[in-house]
Amino acid sequence: DVKTDGRRIVAIRASADGGAEYNIRARVFIDSTGGAHLCRAAGHETMLGPDGKDRFGERFAPDTPSTTLNAISLCYRVRRSDNPRRQPAPDPPVKKWPRSAHVTGLPGGDLILNPLATVPGRELIDLGYDQCMRKAKRLVQAQWHWLQENPTFAPYEFHSFAPMLGIRESYRVVSEYVLTQQDLEAGLERQNHPDIVAVADHSMDVHGQGSRRVHGQLTAPYGIPYRCLIPKDSTNLLVACRGAGFSQIAASSCRLSRTVIQLGHAAGTAAAMAVESDVPVGKIDVAKLR
Repeated sequence: DVKTDGRRIVAIRASADGGAEYNIRARVFIDSTGGAHLCRAAGHETMLGPDGKDRFGERFAPDTPSTTLNAISLCYRVRRSDNPRRQPAPDPPVKKWPRSAHVTGLPGGDLILNPLATVPGRELIDLGYDQCMRKAKRLVQAQWHWLQENPTFAPYEFHSFAPMLGIRESYRVVSEYVLTQQDLEAGLERQNHPDIVAVADHSMDVHGQGSRRVHGQLTAPYGIPYRCLIPKDSTNLLVACRGAGFSQIAASSCRLSRTVIQLGHAAGTAAAMAVESDVPVGKIDVAKLR
């Protein structure tokens, strides 16, 4: 719940995992919830799914908007063993499971497997988090059962699931400036923004349904303006997560943790500056912030 005074957030009431409720009063708030939960509770306009071509004029945008979302992953860890436990197939059986994975080695020899498009992104909204997690675990079990038949993975056994789902996309906030495909392709040299506070370079990257439409390497890094962190018409709220002011195509690139860390740094610094100067978040000294 959000208590407001005009466009200003005065306080919020939040719930802990155990169900206890607590109140937070602050002069500036930062929404880092991933799904822009605070922005939505405060009534700010959001976007969901691919934007139609007429909204931002992006080359990769579909002719009409939809609510298809970038797919969800559940990463897992495997460990080498002299007598590896065999992963049983899920019961009841799973007919289809991810047939590819991104594999990362860790110091000590363990492997982290990212099954990429594990669960359709839209199911996060349709089924809820807990049911998505249960479904993802069954699909991961089916994948690892299958992979253990490959000689590369036969010496390994399952160790653990990641503690959280890897959610690539949900709600995005309509901000003072919305980053688009044109920004990504222009790159830093051709972007004319005076308030760039983060730099990214990951390709435009959608997993699951829609991946053939959006897939493109970038030739140069691009910048993210501070205005992408300010929900439209906000005075004391910033958003620093994958739910910031990005088109769906832009979000497919700048959703990565390494980019969001930069956004969090910028938002935290900007919040402190707004409090210190006693001005709205959109009126701070951006040159000093940069």
